[in-house]
Amino acid sequence: MRRKKEKWVDDGRTIAPMTGEEIPQSGRAFFSGRERKRNLKNKGKSDVTRKEQHAMMRALFAVMLPRILVVLACFSLVALLMWLWLS
Repeated sequence: MRRKKEKWVDDGRTIAPMTGEEIPQSGRAFFSGRERKRNLKNKGKSDVTRKEQHAMMRALFAVMLPRILVVLACFSLVALLMWLWLS
């Protein structure tokens, strides 16, 4: 004979409060400006044209490419120094 399942009722108890008090002080500064979840149904079309989007992407790559090259050069330099040191 099977037991009847008890119907679960929310009694309002909180196990882990999510008030932000649990985040360390340094982390609060990072999360303070974050937007809340957006409702994707109400998200409208942007007034940015396709041509403007491509221009923004080209500008992004133009700014990021030198930084990426510097990082790769530093890794290469470290690898070269390690190879010279260990050989």
